[in-house]
Amino acid sequence: MKKSILVTAMCFLCAGFAACGTESGAESGTSSLAENEQTTASAETEQTTASTETEQTTASAETEQTTGSAEESGADALTEDQALAAVKNYCLQQNPELKTKAESDETAVYWDASANADGRIVVLFRSYTGAQIRYYVDPVSGEAYVTELVPGIIDEEQRTEESLNVRDYLE
Repeated sequence: MKKSILVTAMCFLCAGFAACGTESGAESGTSSLAENEQTTASAETEQTTASTETEQTTASAETEQTTGSAEESGADALTEDQALAAVKNYCLQQNPELKTKAESDETAVYWDASANADGRIVVLFRSYTGAQIRYYVDPVSGEAYVTELVPGIIDEEQRTEESLNVRDYLE
């Protein structure tokens, strides 16, 4: 019996503390509701303004990027013939003896250029050793990486550590 009275008294005591500790429901509900609405409206306005500014900035950046890339690809893009000539100059600078071997009828040395599906220009150099060395050239930047295939020895095209900018070898 004492336990039930004690539990009941504790419940009333907790309820009393809870009731005395806050404002009345009508006063607190109205003021905090108005404050919440003002805060929410301000936040939404700031967010809308920020999002509009971000969209405008993004749109102008995309326009500049599109315009820039169109100008670069149209005016500055390398042609297959330019890439071929630059790679040929590069090969001859790396191996000066190659010129005599390319001019002789005894060895099969040649260069060929074509475009691949990725938009890169692929320049194939067939060496007097039989190796097929491909230069994958980005037509806009001129950056190129090199792969090598040696039929009968290396059956798959393998990327080498060699890279260059073919624009450095244009005449």
